[in-house]
Amino acid sequence: NIIFLASFATVAFIYRDKLAQRYVTWKGQGKIVMYGNSITAQGKWVELLGRTDVINSGLPGQCTHTFLDMLQSQVIDLDPEICFVMGGINDITVGVSPEKLQKNYQSILESLVEQHITPVVTLTLYERKEADSHQEVKQLNEFLIKYCNSQKIAYLDLNQYLCDSAGLKQAYSIDKTHLNYKAYQIWAGEISKILTKKGI
Repeated sequence: NIIFLASFATVAFIYRDKLAQRYVTWKGQGKIVMYGNSITAQGKWVELLGRTDVINSGLPGQCTHTFLDMLQSQVIDLDPEICFVMGGINDITVGVSPEKLQKNYQSILESLVEQHITPVVTLTLYERKEADSHQEVKQLNEFLIKYCNSQKIAYLDLNQYLCDSAGLKQAYSIDKTHLNYKAYQIWAGEISKILTKKGI
C-alpha cells in the first residue's frame, strides 16, 4: 500500500497541471484561456500563474486557420473573461501567405471581441538562427502591434526579454522554437501584470 500511495503521489505531482486543467474545465470556472500552438500548450499555466481559473487550450502543431475553426469549442464555449492568443510561427513554417495569416489573426481577435471576451495578443517569437522566418515574424508582429493599437487590444512583447539579434536565446529555449521553464516564468510574469491591470 505504501508503494502504491507513493507511486500515486508521484504521478499526481508530475501531472498536477493537467489534473488541475481537467478540474477547471469540469467545473466550468475558467476565467482565463491560453490559446495558441505548442508553445502555449507546453506551458504549465495553473502552476505558473498560481491560480486555478486558467484553461490551457493550446493546439500543438496547428496554424491560425485551425485556431479560427476551433475558436468556438476551444475558447468561446468556455465563456472566459480573457483569452491570451499567440500563433503564427507554424503558418510561416508551412508557407502561409502574410496576407492570409494576418486575416486569420484579425478574424480571431474580432470574434473574441464580438463575444465580449477580452483578447490579449502575445507577439510571435523569433526562432533561433532562422533568417528565413525572421523577416516574416517581424512583418506579422508589426501588423499585430498596429492592429492592436487601433483596436485598443493589449499585447505582450516577449521578444524583448527572450530574444536577441539571432532570435530566441539559447538560455530560454529547449530547441530553436520552444521555451524552457525560465522563459515561461517570464511570460507568466507579463500575463500577471495584465490580469492585475484588468482586475481579473
